[in-house]
Amino acid sequence: MAQEFIAATIPAKVLRGVSGTNLFIIAMRQTGDPLQWVAIAELNGLTDPWINGPMDILIPPVFPTGTQTGILGL
Repeated sequence: MAQEFIAATIPAKVLRGVSGTNLFIIAMRQTGDPLQWVAIAELNGLTDPWINGPMDILIPPVFPTGTQTGILGL
């Protein structure tokens, strides 16, 4: 399912050598939504949100959803 979300036109971002953290924190920092850890996990073939050893993590492109606020949401 994640592959359907990751369209061919926008490449995934790569975080190199990530270790000692978890996908909740990575999702919050990269997307602003910790619940996006599931999409990140699926894209990387992971089932456990904890990252113990150094590894490269792919971050799916984020598309704005819901109500937009601020100057661009006018």
